[in-house]
Amino acid sequence: MDYQQGFKRIRPAKTKIEACKIKLHLVRNVVINVFRTKILIMLRTFLAFMLLSCTASAQKNYLITSKADTLYGKIRILSYDLIDRVQIETDKKKEMYTALQVLTVEIDSQVYKPIQYDRKVMLMKLLKPGYMSLYAFRLPDKNFYDGRFLVRLDGTSIEVPNIGFKKILGTFLEDCETVANQVKNGDLVKKELDKIIDDYNICIAEVKNNVRPPVVTEPVQAQNEKTIAIESLINKVEAEDFSTKKDALDLLRDIQTKASKNETIPNYLSEGLKSYLSNVPSITVDLENLLELLKK
Repeated sequence: MDYQQGFKRIRPAKTKIEACKIKLHLVRNVVINVFRTKILIMLRTFLAFMLLSCTASAQKNYLITSKADTLYGKIRILSYDLIDRVQIETDKKKEMYTALQVLTVEIDSQVYKPIQYDRKVMLMKLLKPGYMSLYAFRLPDKNFYDGRFLVRLDGTSIEVPNIGFKKILGTFLEDCETVANQVKNGDLVKKELDKIIDDYNICIAEVKNNVRPPVVTEPVQAQNEKTIAIESLINKVEAEDFSTKKDALDLLRDIQTKASKNETIPNYLSEGLKSYLSNVPSITVDLENLLELLKK
């Protein structure tokens, strides 16, 4: 706005002081209007940036199912007594997967993997990958990933102990004598866990040879017995009505997939199935028969 034109529309000032006050009033109004405009522009820019950031973050979050399907969306990990679950929201549609139905979950660039711990299957946070990987998990009734868990590629695992660290972890690492002795002697302590893992993985890489034992093929008859027993139990479970029916069927189908590929059935699957079907007496005999076959 032209100040001179603005002054013409205002009655002539009677004194110099009054004229100065009028000028200051006009200048103040102009400054306020300019300041408000800049604030609005900055606010809009900031909100647009936040919206884009949130959208980009949601698009990066994904899970890979056990069928190798990759799903993108808003993801939440939910803790349960035996098997963790993942909720994913895509296009306003929510779906739920158990930890047995996913291979990998990534939230805000953090990777989570399904890991067996005792009789539970938990989605643990991958902190350090390798032949022996370090994971973090939520302790009972806690929301933070304060627990530490080591998992080797051969399937063996251990919770990083607070009490008896030297003896327990040193024994676990005995396939690498150098690192095991350093832990047992106190040369490597718990606060150096990252170094312990790195040294152990390097040691294993150096000493591990490529000789593998011959694969023993399971007799076709035994495979058929397992397949038939699994299919029979699935049919009987589907005919029943009980609270853990869906979880039991998920476990059975996972066992069925592994059995069809002649893969070893992990103990946690058998234990989980036993737990879910413990209150269904009508299928106890079939369950026990299947569990015996899975041990062979």
